[in-house]
Amino acid sequence: MKRIRQLTFLQSFGYLALALGLIIEVYALFNGLGTRLSGDDMFGGAVVLALAIAFIHSKNLPVNLILIALSTLGFAYFTFIHTHAWFWTIVLALLAAAFMIYFFGLRGEVRRNQSEWFHF
Repeated sequence: MKRIRQLTFLQSFGYLALALGLIIEVYALFNGLGTRLSGDDMFGGAVVLALAIAFIHSKNLPVNLILIALSTLGFAYFTFIHTHAWFWTIVLALLAAAFMIYFFGLRGEVRRNQSEWFHF
């Protein structure tokens, strides 16, 4: 039987922020979809999700990428609601994703773990 891993206080805070961020983003989608208030709520959820990524710092790369994608979609939704311009939405989404990938050190983690991956 596997031993359950103990969570640190920061990881517990990260999982709490993850739950709160997801609740805020879902609430923003179902409460006035397409309104400025919904966009503002989505921005708040995206920021909370970004904090969750920072505090959880999972060793599982797909989990990190999914969380970054959800946060990026929140920022993109906020931008589109306020500008109604696809160009700026795409630019901001790419910048937000690149910033989070760089800031949370996923690039270094991928390089470090690359030697452990199976080569076909």
